[in-house]
Amino acid sequence: MKSIADRIKEGLEMRGMKQAELVAKTGIGKSSISTYISGDYEPKQRNLYKIAKALDVDVSWLMGNDVPAESQGNEIMSSYKLANITNKLKNDLQAQELLKLYYDNLSDDNKKRILDLARALGSS
Repeated sequence: MKSIADRIKEGLEMRGMKQAELVAKTGIGKSSISTYISGDYEPKQRNLYKIAKALDVDVSWLMGNDVPAESQGNEIMSSYKLANITNKLKNDLQAQELLKLYYDNLSDDNKKRILDLARALGSS
């Protein structure tokens, strides 16, 4: 299995991108990116997702897994966005309670109704 450092280098090469461009696209400091590329340190989850997004690669591939490198664009939500929402949920007790109480008990029709309502409320 390839290391994260190997995969970052490979991703940069695939995209014809320089380290400075990766710094600019991710907002991660130059020294941190350098330590990731050298293999001295591995990025934490948040930075791993930023790097995957900037390189337009699958985060699982970036972690060294044997999956296609290309990011799967047909998902409802990118892994990066999903990770951000997950992190927010860790601190939002009301959202946790709503998910716990309702998700498993709702019919597919009612799930659709709630999603439609949430979309309408979010666009207000």
